[in-house]
Amino acid sequence: MSSVFVTQPDRTIRGFGGKQYQVPFFLQFVPGYCSEVVHSKESNGYKGDNTINTIFAVPHITDKIFKRRALNQFSEENRYFPLFRSMDDVPSKGDPVLLCTIGKINYYLGPLNTMNNNPTWNDDPSYRPELSITSKDTGKVSKRGERGESFNFNKEVLYSRLQKRRKEELDYGSIINETTGDTLMEGRHGNSIRIGSRSNNPYVFISNERNPENTFESMADGTLITITSNGTLRQHFDSFTDENDNIIQFELSSDTVENITYPIGDIYSDLNGNVDVNEGIYGYSGNQLLLQSDRITLNTRLEDIFISSKRDIHIGAGRYMSISSFDSLNLLSSNVNIGNPARAVRMESMVLGDTLLEILNELVETLNGAASLFYGSPLPLVDSTNKPLATTMASLKQKLDTILSIHHKIEDN
Repeated sequence: MSSVFVTQPDRTIRGFGGKQYQVPFFLQFVPGYCSEVVHSKESNGYKGDNTINTIFAVPHITDKIFKRRALNQFSEENRYFPLFRSMDDVPSKGDPVLLCTIGKINYYLGPLNTMNNNPTWNDDPSYRPELSITSKDTGKVSKRGERGESFNFNKEVLYSRLQKRRKEELDYGSIINETTGDTLMEGRHGNSIRIGSRSNNPYVFISNERNPENTFESMADGTLITITSNGTLRQHFDSFTDENDNIIQFELSSDTVENITYPIGDIYSDLNGNVDVNEGIYGYSGNQLLLQSDRITLNTRLEDIFISSKRDIHIGAGRYMSISSFDSLNLLSSNVNIGNPARAVRMESMVLGDTLLEILNELVETLNGAASLFYGSPLPLVDSTNKPLATTMASLKQKLDTILSIHHKIEDN
């Protein structure tokens, strides 16, 4: 059992005949370290699905004479279950943990935050090895082996703790020099969930692959999902420096392509009365959701995808945009413009193909029956090669039947 009664020499009471007795007191949780982890069916110590995420651990305080040399590592006596039912923070080998026994079942909490300078790894200051583990390569004592740590765990890159810097424009202004604390869940390797607020305005940030040195989420993160209720994206996320030491502010990716002809910002401005892009696109400060990553895939397996906006929908691409459909593609609008109507000198109208074909057929029939009068008698017309025009018109009429697409249609007037 990990929960134990312990005594201290300076805690005594006077008993019968004046004899001093040490007073035992109960420790529900005792510190220890993780010696093995059951991640899956392939893990050492797996004995059924109810053992997933269990650990084998060694307590630092025990009521037994405990020798690590004599320890049967995978003994059920040394197996510990997650204390909480639905939230597991599974340790790695060598992680410091808290151990307890409740109802004859061993539980753990941890890993413990012994250093508070990074979420990647915290050393166990109470660890005292009784058995040295030697390196296979050199035969010398390995510090990682001595501490019972996994050789597979990468400790070379330690990620900084997330911080929260006060922002005057989002917090309480210049009168109160403070901000509110956030609820943070930090993974070991630059991934996190932040549930917080600025001046009572809530937000949620989900970040993945943050730079190890960054103490805040930023637009430079590998993937960033933000839900904000107040403040612009540029206010929440400061500019950052890219790999070429350029200072970058948040901007739509399609508009950052060099020599782009039709940036979203320009079209948005033109269609909205030459509104300032920084105000119209990047100055929005109401409820908004941002999804940003190197690639985003939206996929449904059975049903539809609905994209709806009460106002406008803007789609931009730095290179190509393709739309494919197995059956049909329908574009329904009061007006469909190809090109920018705000900048064109004149927008030309599309031609109704079937109507044009009818007119051309009538023209061909008219020309086919046309003739000149020679001394009151009709004389058939000829083309430039002196070939009868009727023959040319018949050939042309056959070609007219091929000008209409059988796949693409437009609505009539």
